[in-house]
Amino acid sequence: MLEPWQVIGSKTTYEDAWLKVQSDCCLTKSGKVIEPYHVLQYPTWVNVVALTSDTEILLVRQYRHGVARILTELPSGAVESSDENPEAAIRRELMEETGFTGGEFFQIGCTYANPANHNNLVWSFLAINIQLTQELKLDFNEEVEVIREDFKEFLKQVWQGNLPKKGRGQRAEGRRKEGKL
Repeated sequence: MLEPWQVIGSKTTYEDAWLKVQSDCCLTKSGKVIEPYHVLQYPTWVNVVALTSDTEILLVRQYRHGVARILTELPSGAVESSDENPEAAIRRELMEETGFTGGEFFQIGCTYANPANHNNLVWSFLAINIQLTQELKLDFNEEVEVIREDFKEFLKQVWQGNLPKKGRGQRAEGRRKEGKL
């Protein structure tokens, strides 16, 4: 029978505003000692499939340093202490990253980001009938390109196993040389 590991020692080995690393010493039921086992503690994350009243899906294209690629993604972000709940967080993130607001939001799921070594949740939403109402309000380290795709065409490409052409990641090194990042 499976049992949770027993934590016989734990310490914080790194912490800043966005990440805390907890390094544990664990004992399994069979007597194995696993040390260190790092648990990454992030804030709760949110993302949204956002559809305009013209049935376009909103995507954001941006450089992601962890993989050194420019990627096309769903609008997303972290729940901040000022957010009342995950829906408020994704409404804020959508507005900041795309300038779109309003509409109806529906929670479509909640899961762990990576339960092997992350402890945070990811809330997913569907937003319909959103409208462009303002300019982007990006964080200091964000450079975002907003992409609007016909939702039916987007789904067709996804079901065929293809990401939209604009969504294919590209290495950033060449673009850095051009000064476009």
